[in-house]
Amino acid sequence: MTPRKPTLHDVAAAAGVSIAAASFALRDKPGVSPETRDRVLAVARDLGYAVNVPARSLRTARYGAIGLYLPPGTTRLPYYTEFAFGVVDAADRLGLSVILLPHRDPDDASPPTAFVDGYIVVDATTEDAGIRAILETGRPVVSSEQLLGAEDRVAGSVVSDHGNATRELLDHLAAQGARRIAMLLPPEGTAWSHDLTRAYEEWTAEHSGIPLSRRIGFVPAPDEVAAAMSEVLGEADAVVVAPSGSAAPALAAAARAGRTVGEDLLLAAYVDEPLHALLTPTVTALDLQPREVGAACLEALAGDAADRFRVHRPLLRARASTATPARPGTPA
Repeated sequence: MTPRKPTLHDVAAAAGVSIAAASFALRDKPGVSPETRDRVLAVARDLGYAVNVPARSLRTARYGAIGLYLPPGTTRLPYYTEFAFGVVDAADRLGLSVILLPHRDPDDASPPTAFVDGYIVVDATTEDAGIRAILETGRPVVSSEQLLGAEDRVAGSVVSDHGNATRELLDHLAAQGARRIAMLLPPEGTAWSHDLTRAYEEWTAEHSGIPLSRRIGFVPAPDEVAAAMSEVLGEADAVVVAPSGSAAPALAAAARAGRTVGEDLLLAAYVDEPLHALLTPTVTALDLQPREVGAACLEALAGDAADRFRVHRPLLRARASTATPARPGTPA
């Protein structure tokens, strides 16, 4: 039996760093300390990992079009629509067209029929037959976030620094008085979920706590969010909801439980969206800047190999839902 080749995920886990940090270290890109770079390189040597970056770009474009593949069920979520518009705007500036690829039945692994020169995928997983089919076409693929288990099969990637962004959000909640922070996490399988989970668990351990988390769907139903909230509200004085579309049902669940968000409960969303500024109270969130990320993916697909691996830093948008909560014995 042929031994499994080590992946970038294996190197990152063994070195104790995020996937983005491992990728930057292996490609000698800025953004990691010399110590981290040396540790990652040593681990890669020990595991027998070799960087294999596909060099093909759209310089040999035949169709003048690229295919965009969004995760199933996400076309109505603000993050992904904004991401798509970012891709389209950047493509237009380069004289390229964008084709939004349809989703097929889960067991249909046939390749896409679109006449495109390359693909952009976002929050992808190799459990998706459509993603596996795209990788088999032999055309260049750029991923928004690392494609776990297939990192060496993409021509480039644009990753958000979810590890540091998660820590910044948790630090913000702690500074506002939170002592027991729960997190509603997305399903396992994506780099985004991996990075959030790891950062949350490490931060909690560093603050002498025990993780209090639940997993909900990538596109969760309101009842699913409510059920997860009911399981953590008895212990938590702050909750972070990660999947897009979770903030409104989380607010409603807190109200039904007799909690007042912004007073005796802090609430933050990981993925910002326009609705958060309209809710009562307005909801703190991380602005992942999807249009900028989408444009960066298109530029990475169309550009030189040396500039196809990029990191993006989300921005914290603090709002009323994380005002300092009232504590027993303190003035309201």
